[in-house]
Amino acid sequence: PAYNYIGWNLRKPMFRDRETRLALAMLLDRELIRDEIYYGQAMIISGNFMPGSPEHHDGLDPVRFDPEGARALLAEAGWADTDRDGILDRDGMPFRFEVASTHQNPVAEQILTLYKEELQRIGIDLVIRPMEWASLLDRVDKREFDAILMGWSMPPDPDPYQVWHSSQAEAGSNYIGFINEASDQAIEAARVSFDRDERIALYRRFQEILHEEQPYLFLLAPKALAAADKRLHGIRVYPFGVDQREWFVPQSMQRYGR
Repeated sequence: PAYNYIGWNLRKPMFRDRETRLALAMLLDRELIRDEIYYGQAMIISGNFMPGSPEHHDGLDPVRFDPEGARALLAEAGWADTDRDGILDRDGMPFRFEVASTHQNPVAEQILTLYKEELQRIGIDLVIRPMEWASLLDRVDKREFDAILMGWSMPPDPDPYQVWHSSQAEAGSNYIGFINEASDQAIEAARVSFDRDERIALYRRFQEILHEEQPYLFLLAPKALAAADKRLHGIRVYPFGVDQREWFVPQSMQRYGR
């Protein structure tokens, strides 16, 4: 129950408009990443809720890989290579940014290398910035980044307040600075409702807002592979993992004493 993402620092002028963020999502081939990097053992996601859970909005499809569509959106957003140096620019600012990630995560570097190649074809310069985990967290806490590749777990009680409410933008986990009044209203209303159906409806509305605004480039939810000795019984896999308290070895198969 976890996913990874690229989060855009919405305080940066290049990421402030929805069209640019959507174009950036259209320039990442997540199907290729799923098949070649994860060997098919991951699910492409469209939002922050656990696939298969009642709160997950099944009606929202992940943004498709579409370089030509992205090129048109970028032009609509005002990006053009006005100085003919091979890099798009807008208002005198070249489209160049860093994505910070931890160098303890080799998958992140693989993803960003593929992404860099695709962005380069369209005139965007991505700089990959691998860092020590502590240094990355320090930069994130200070909001001193262009974009970050990180991940979140998806808890059974999917309250998005900590990560997405505007009150958390300056000192909480809303690192990217996503501020949206309709989103705040949905989150706040869901927190005080005892009616699960109402909460589900509010959470789905919240997911529609995220899908429209694209503050994250949602990547994939990797699958977890586990192996156990055949002597172990009682192993059941639940949507959020396994419960080791259910495991046992029948007496006839036990090899060791207490």
